[in-house]
Amino acid sequence: MMTIPVHLYISFAVLVAFNVVRLQASQACDRGVVTGRNYLMYDLNPAEGFNLRRDVYIRIAVFVKRLQQHGDWVLVLPPWGPLPHWKSKDIGEQLKLPWKKFFNVESLVKYVTVVELSDLLSDKKTLLVNQLIYLQHFQDGWNDEKWEEKYKFEECIKKPPYWETKGGLVKGWFWGYENIEAKNVSCLSFQGHYKKLLPILSKHSKTSGKVVMIDRGEIPLHDDYGGVNYWKARRSMRYSDHLYSLANQFRREFLESDDERDETLLPSDWRDESVELKARGGNYVCGHLRRQDFLYGRASDVPSLEFAAKQLEKIALLLDLQNIFVASDGTNQEMEKLRSYLSPKFRLVLYLPSFETRKEILDGGVAIVEQIICSRARHFIGSFESTFSFRIQEEREILGFPSNSTFNRFCADGNNSCEQPAKWKKVM
Repeated sequence: MMTIPVHLYISFAVLVAFNVVRLQASQACDRGVVTGRNYLMYDLNPAEGFNLRRDVYIRIAVFVKRLQQHGDWVLVLPPWGPLPHWKSKDIGEQLKLPWKKFFNVESLVKYVTVVELSDLLSDKKTLLVNQLIYLQHFQDGWNDEKWEEKYKFEECIKKPPYWETKGGLVKGWFWGYENIEAKNVSCLSFQGHYKKLLPILSKHSKTSGKVVMIDRGEIPLHDDYGGVNYWKARRSMRYSDHLYSLANQFRREFLESDDERDETLLPSDWRDESVELKARGGNYVCGHLRRQDFLYGRASDVPSLEFAAKQLEKIALLLDLQNIFVASDGTNQEMEKLRSYLSPKFRLVLYLPSFETRKEILDGGVAIVEQIICSRARHFIGSFESTFSFRIQEEREILGFPSNSTFNRFCADGNNSCEQPAKWKKVM
């Protein structure tokens, strides 16, 4: 009988063990099981727009930063689209768009660990969500006399947009991806700040490789609204280099504006920003003028085009400026009407990119370019309670503009002294 040398036997045993582990890992990967870190996915009410979704990102980024004290968690960035205000039909499908299309993901990572969903899916046939929590408001609500933070797993008030398959797993919209499944869906009535979810999520920190998803992520409130962590997360949300480039090119060509002259330069890393930043702004006024659904949903707070023109003229005269840039969801006809109400001494400037540019950056990119341009203006006037305006005001606050040039809104007809926006000052 032949004797196998000990060193060959050991080598063979190690090789077999290695291949067994590799096979198990491969099978786990095919089944969508994630090993190592824990991942938190989230989604919102489909009706929520681009700018509110950016606000919710801050809420959950701050929460995950806190959650990371209990385990190795990664925030999964949900793809963009389709969204209610992205209405262009001639530029192709606006679906499954990665964050890097609009934002500098490397900058986001400097605040909290994130990953694009598409990257998480790249090496898996399917992704299995271990727990899907569908948030809902308490059915009986709350009254002004007693508001308290609370949550409770209970029956779903409305049927969630998920369904069980023959195999017992749960399928859903999942941003149009067919290869995402969940083990189960639990409805959680919730009232409070994001940190109230910590006891639920921290349970998963005891083991690794978990994927948890929160749907209706707009329901929990900010943990640190206006505080240091809020502003860190917000400052990390730098736009993509390409969108900055497009905005800067437009400013140079049509507004004689650039960051050097306007004193709107930022360090390449948001962590190097200083509280002493002081911006001057370009030689133009910017107005964000909401139309469309605001005309009937907030009619008492929306000016006519003629009264909006008067308010823009008043500021331009005061600052001795001729250029007036307007970002608006109004029609071309409405913008030409606005132009007709302006005195000939003023020049109305609009961002009207070519079809090729629109097809490249899509509706979300067009909106961000307009926001970059407005954030560098000498003076800004926004629309009442518009999240598009809020994002511009935050950007201007980061750049160091005086508050009286940033926190302003259009007044409705006949009201020259309407209440102006609250001044949410940057905290560092």
